[in-house]
Amino acid sequence: MRSPSKFISEVRATLQLAVPLGGIQLAEASVSFINTVMIGFLGIEFLAAGALGIITFYTLIFICMGIVEGASPLAAEAFGMGKIDRIRQLFAQGLWLIAALCLPIMFLVWHLDSILLLSGQQENTVLLSSTYLRAIMWGFPAAIGFFVIKEVATAINRPQIISAIALSSIPLNILINYLLIFGKLGLPPLGLAGIGWAGTFVYWVNFLAAAAIIAFHPWFKEYKLFAALQFNRDIFAQLWQNGWPLGLEYASTLFLFTLIALLSGYMGTTLLAANEIVVQIIEVSLIVPTAISYATMTRVGQMIGQNDPGGAKRAGFAAIAIGIAAISLMSVTLCLFPEQIATIYLDASNSDNVLAITSAIPLLRIASLFLIAFGLNLITLGTLLGIQDTRLPLLINILFQWCIGMTSGYLLCFYFNWGSIGLWSGLTIGTTLATLFLIYRFYLSISEMIESSENEEKLDRSKSANEDQTPGLKLVS
Repeated sequence: MRSPSKFISEVRATLQLAVPLGGIQLAEASVSFINTVMIGFLGIEFLAAGALGIITFYTLIFICMGIVEGASPLAAEAFGMGKIDRIRQLFAQGLWLIAALCLPIMFLVWHLDSILLLSGQQENTVLLSSTYLRAIMWGFPAAIGFFVIKEVATAINRPQIISAIALSSIPLNILINYLLIFGKLGLPPLGLAGIGWAGTFVYWVNFLAAAAIIAFHPWFKEYKLFAALQFNRDIFAQLWQNGWPLGLEYASTLFLFTLIALLSGYMGTTLLAANEIVVQIIEVSLIVPTAISYATMTRVGQMIGQNDPGGAKRAGFAAIAIGIAAISLMSVTLCLFPEQIATIYLDASNSDNVLAITSAIPLLRIASLFLIAFGLNLITLGTLLGIQDTRLPLLINILFQWCIGMTSGYLLCFYFNWGSIGLWSGLTIGTTLATLFLIYRFYLSISEMIESSENEEKLDRSKSANEDQTPGLKLVS
């Protein structure tokens, strides 16, 4: 009776973190979602250019988020051990890591048009896309900074206010987009560039509001997170060593999406627009598994900090169970209503959009299967990050997603003439195999930790028993 009760309690604890984190993920995904919908008002050519810019920018931003995410399990572990000074130091070095990452990334974004032209994209599409990229790149530091604040707040079980800030940015993003795209209230009509500037504005509002909260709110007062911002080489190096495999993991996965977008663009603007619809739907659908992943990473890390590997195992598999239930429901919806979902992005009454919608329908059905595999992959990565196991999961995902997934997808697309359906089918196969191996990896790793902990306890009890017997033996002699 005790085990099920503990498991249910862990499910509740995970959901208490996952629900506000889901709000943050909803807000983050809404920026891309809202941008894509509003770009659709400008026409299919702008949608294709916006698709290219959005997926390229968010590939770079998620790579950096992956690198700084190395602070999350360390902060959760420190919280479990009750080490407030350690949390403060990790937060400070997270900000230093952001500073080191942003300048080269922003320089790269400014010159991405030349790189995109080399990939075979249409020149007009690239020129339009660069107007978006050169506007939103100024919001890059704020976006990563807000992410670090969210990670630390989650590690200490206080993500609720950060979630409220993120959610309040959704209507703000819609308003600023509308004003800058169409030039309302005396503002110049900036079109696609206006969407980029709106994103920059919202990112900075979120970051400054979150920074004010953690500096002055009573919940965070004892942590004094801005009290010690000096550079610490050892902790900085630890963050980098913990984070670079995850950043590379995110890069590997997101470059797959970018490559599929580039190959779709190579096959035509219509397929690129259809592919962007699928990517955006997947991104929105991944709000729940991503929130669960962050929550389980925190719970597992806290249990490790409390020297409770059994609790860490329970936290990991509770998250996987929650994920299976939630993702299956979303996947069924995606499979049953693909046409209705596709028309959210493009007006079906416009004859220019009919072919793109028709192309998106079978892709969405394949995406429903991919969603299950990739969602569970994210959650399992969260469990492994909680025990600070990042390097082997990176190799597993690269092996299966690239060597099996992308290779089979390329063959199905171009040699068996399946088109974009082949690309997504291959990626689904590779991701499914990777996810199964990651789950098995977590099971083995945490079982070894439990066994080691039990052996240490037995050794301690044995030493204690021997010490209790020694005085008696001396007395008899």
